[in-house]
Amino acid sequence: MSAGSKTAAGAETLFPGLDARSLGFVRDPAGIDGALKQLASRAVERDLRGGSLEEELRELARLGVTAARLPLDAGGGGLGYAQTVDLIVALARADSSAAQSLRSHFLHVEHVVQVPEAPGSAIDAREIAQGRIFGSATTEVGNVQVGAVDTRVARGADGRLRLNGRKFYTTGAGYADWVNVFAADDAGTHVIATVPRRAEGVVVVDDWDGIGQRLTMSGSMHFENVLVEPGRVRPRSTAEGARSARHDAMAQLTHLATLAGIAIRAFEDAAGWLQGRQRHFSHAAASTPAEDPVVQEIVGRVSAVAGTALHAVRSAARQLEAHVNAANEEGCRDAHRTVTQLQVVLPSLVMDAAQSLFDIGGGSLTVASRGFDRHWRNARTLASHNPSPQKARVLGHEALNGVPLPDIWYAGTAPTVRA
Repeated sequence: MSAGSKTAAGAETLFPGLDARSLGFVRDPAGIDGALKQLASRAVERDLRGGSLEEELRELARLGVTAARLPLDAGGGGLGYAQTVDLIVALARADSSAAQSLRSHFLHVEHVVQVPEAPGSAIDAREIAQGRIFGSATTEVGNVQVGAVDTRVARGADGRLRLNGRKFYTTGAGYADWVNVFAADDAGTHVIATVPRRAEGVVVVDDWDGIGQRLTMSGSMHFENVLVEPGRVRPRSTAEGARSARHDAMAQLTHLATLAGIAIRAFEDAAGWLQGRQRHFSHAAASTPAEDPVVQEIVGRVSAVAGTALHAVRSAARQLEAHVNAANEEGCRDAHRTVTQLQVVLPSLVMDAAQSLFDIGGGSLTVASRGFDRHWRNARTLASHNPSPQKARVLGHEALNGVPLPDIWYAGTAPTVRA
């Protein structure tokens, strides 16, 4: 919990299913719960003073959390997709920066599970089972056309493959062992080049200065003549291209799961802070905050938002899981629509709930060391990845004109306005 706060009576039972055993972990669930509590206990301090999540992420990997989605016979935890989404909620409840830092890793694990025959999947499955973390470097720096890529994998003067380019929004890659880099080869074919994060020529620049998600290492990564093994270059697979409705739905649902975790933690921080508190306003309807119907209503609304967000995310995850398991591409498009609809609604609900916390206790809640402001900042930062008006527009365009939803979302320049 936040510094100086305690859990409200019964708060832990309002959002069941987020402890390690309920999530489906068989090996050392108590250790995983302990790691999550440790992660949560330092969230406010890290947000205020900076630092690194390296130690905590490595401990989670050691405990098998990062391999949770791999099948048991591949050395993983055997969790289903919907259980993994719950895991992301649990991570975000502890520290939303940790959940976001592992987003690319969990998406890559899903790729390995869903497309085991793809080049590199077998190698990567072994690495994941051994606790290795994967990050990604996708977004180009500067005025690059939408869908294009300037980062190149080409043969150098020595005849060996070399990677050169610059990326931004490399969330979590600074903590990773391996980085999947979106690039183009000599023929202009879009490829994924996987390189060790600590390889010569890989430069991690910790220049992320966003108002929220401060510990995600979402800044720059430079690749300067990095040696790439031929077996670690693969074309973008059908799972990342033609079937990207599924891929995009999973990518965006990760953001929503993180928002749900933020909402739960915001409620728990507020309810915990109010427990036993005697100081209140002279003109309030009751002598203590906990007995004040105004405060009760605010806390109740935050609880409702958190519970609704959790239920909605779980429902979307189950819908997507069912269609993915059945290889039902049309069903995946329906699930993609569900996720897009949630992206229009949930971010504003969570941000409003996080902002409303400040009405339960006056100036005391603006004290920086209590960290209540981080919930809104983190939610706002996540919501800015996919502005809800853009999502609402394409939903309306589909409903009125039959234009399918975009299968994937890019940022960049374009020669004309896209329909």
